[in-house]
Amino acid sequence: MNIARLNPFLPRQVETRPSNLGKVLLFCEGPTEVYYFEYFAEIIRKSRNKYSHLDIESIPANGNAQRVLNFAEDFLKDETNVQKYLLYEKHLVFDCDAPSEIEKVIRDMLASTNGFALSLTNLMFETWLLMHFEQVEPAYSHSKKIIGERLSHVLGREYAKADPGLIRQIIGNGDTLRNAINHAHKLEERYTEQELAYDKDIHQMNPYTTVHLLMERILLEMSSVEEKFT
Repeated sequence: MNIARLNPFLPRQVETRPSNLGKVLLFCEGPTEVYYFEYFAEIIRKSRNKYSHLDIESIPANGNAQRVLNFAEDFLKDETNVQKYLLYEKHLVFDCDAPSEIEKVIRDMLASTNGFALSLTNLMFETWLLMHFEQVEPAYSHSKKIIGERLSHVLGREYAKADPGLIRQIIGNGDTLRNAINHAHKLEERYTEQELAYDKDIHQMNPYTTVHLLMERILLEMSSVEEKFT
């Protein structure tokens, strides 16, 4: 994967997060998300001499958004985990299709003393995956079935959840990831113009994602390192 040539631009939202990415701990709703982030974690591990300051670790919570929050809170009550991940940014990666009171769950996440960053997708993580190929529009974003059908169409084979081979195909050489980031920014601009915010209006923000904010920072950090070695 030629990270250096991606050079994604830094969004305004990143200014509120640390400019330099280092260690990241991801509490993921399911295995599909884990496989996605593990793709980049493998690149980092295989080039540890270059990416020695980077570390991405994903942990499956195996449930909906509420389960992700509960799992993460319990995990970080353990003193061993607290010490091990003290210097890690902690992200909650989840879909917004459940529970029904998702906006309350989001507000609880933001209020946590653990300082979680939210890498969410509405309706589901496959919405973010589809953004790698096309701009996802509200006309079909409410249907899980149609999102799955669209993914199967662009992939040229039936999409299946939790398939690491499909995840590698979706990311490819990185060009599709740049597409996804651009598509996510367009959605972001649309909802900003409508003065919508995900902590109170997420039901009106479909499709939507914040995964691109983390991915942009990962790529920026990796590309800056690549440039030093070229």
